[in-house]
Amino acid sequence: MDDHQAGTMQPALKMRISTLETLKVFSDPLRQQIIEALLDGPKTVKQVAAELELAATKLYYHVNLLEEHSLIRVTDTRIVSGIIEKHYQSAARAFEIERSLLTPGQDSSDGAIDTAIDAMIEPIRADIHKAFKQGVIDMREDSLPQQRLRMLRSTRALSPEEAAEFYARLEALYVEFNAFREDAADADDMNYGFVVGIYPAAPKPKKT
Repeated sequence: MDDHQAGTMQPALKMRISTLETLKVFSDPLRQQIIEALLDGPKTVKQVAAELELAATKLYYHVNLLEEHSLIRVTDTRIVSGIIEKHYQSAARAFEIERSLLTPGQDSSDGAIDTAIDAMIEPIRADIHKAFKQGVIDMREDSLPQQRLRMLRSTRALSPEEAAEFYARLEALYVEFNAFREDAADADDMNYGFVVGIYPAAPKPKKT
């Protein structure tokens, strides 16, 4: 006999991470993959493990930590053959780090900055490795531009007005990207990752 207690909650649009402890939990690459796997709907640990091609026993500790810090939540609990089976879902579709954690002069701010950078970079690294492994990224000369990995980096001197305008254009591009449909509509559609990073850089040494 199943004891079924269903939930219909939807992920919040955004969740703010306000403590260093939660940021450290969030930044772990494997936990990032678990959160991403739970973005498209509730799943059991076994279902997430199958998607990540890992043993379920390797995920329970991480899932418990994510739930403890409210980064994921239980949407459905069932008793199947005497064993409790839970469905989990991401608590939010986007996560924002509290600015005070990244403010110089605050306690542990240096560690928080490193943790925040890791939280952004490590999932990207994992996504790119997975895409190469599955043949999704095609770097051959005859491949289409949208099949290739494009990562660019540069530094330039901008006036305050030029910087403000460029920031606004990047933000608009990010908003435009997120306005596209979330799931593939037909067989030709492909998922894309979008990463934007812009920051005031340390000044270059003056030429003598």
